[in-house]
Amino acid sequence: MKYDGIITPMLTPFKQDGSVDLDGTDRLVEYLKGIGVSGLFPLGSTGLFPYLFSEERVNYLQHVNDIKGDLKVFAGIGSSNTEECVKFGRNAADIGCDILVLMPTYYIHPSHDEIYRHFSIVLDKVDRDFFIYNIPQLSGEFIPIDVIAKLKEEYSHVVGVKESSGDMRYFSKLLPLSGKNFSIFNGQDDLLLPSIALGADGGVCGLSNFNPLIVKVYQEYRNGEMQKAQETQMKVNTLMRAINASNFPSGYYHAFYHKMGMQGGYRAPMLEPSDEAKRLIEQALEES
Repeated sequence: MKYDGIITPMLTPFKQDGSVDLDGTDRLVEYLKGIGVSGLFPLGSTGLFPYLFSEERVNYLQHVNDIKGDLKVFAGIGSSNTEECVKFGRNAADIGCDILVLMPTYYIHPSHDEIYRHFSIVLDKVDRDFFIYNIPQLSGEFIPIDVIAKLKEEYSHVVGVKESSGDMRYFSKLLPLSGKNFSIFNGQDDLLLPSIALGADGGVCGLSNFNPLIVKVYQEYRNGEMQKAQETQMKVNTLMRAINASNFPSGYYHAFYHKMGMQGGYRAPMLEPSDEAKRLIEQALEES
């Protein structure tokens, strides 16, 4: 199956005491349904999956899957432990999530052969469609293009890649892998337009948690309105600079809480943005 459009790497709303806020999650998903995203990606980097207990992760995926409506759920199953990824993958499949998103192990940097071994073990043990997730700035390693190509060839349930490095030379080398059963998404909002112009199927874009501009870029491009898409992309880039004035991903959380009128929380060790960062974010939201 070919996937396209804008997928939201969902943040995980928290209450002020740091506990997971399922009511806030309901509000987020209803908002996303209204702005026209194609899918939900809980438990990615914006969702702070390493900050959640295993039981919280399973319960959160169950809740998101229960309220997804017509949207596809791309479930993050990342861990620094390969066998834990198998466990998370089986849980997500049992829950009914549509696609599983798997990144390399992190902290201890794996060799290229170890990256392949990690993916192949999980793919052998979990029967569900998979996206490969390249995010070297957080995992510590690029997934070699030849490893992605090999996994795509050997496993028919590898159906796409989320590429979040921001390296357009690397990204362009992925594009020949695109096909009717393999989708390529860019994970950087400010690179959406150049990525889809080169042939990407869509984007996994964090700004969609609280702003529809990035969806508008995609729709305008697909409608052949290139000048409008370019103008909207520049607005996206301005907003993204303001959001990133605070340490990732706290700016995304403040923007969401501000948008929804919520007194949300920041699970430790994440800090609430400074007053100046909040001012910049709120101003950018008003001007977007």
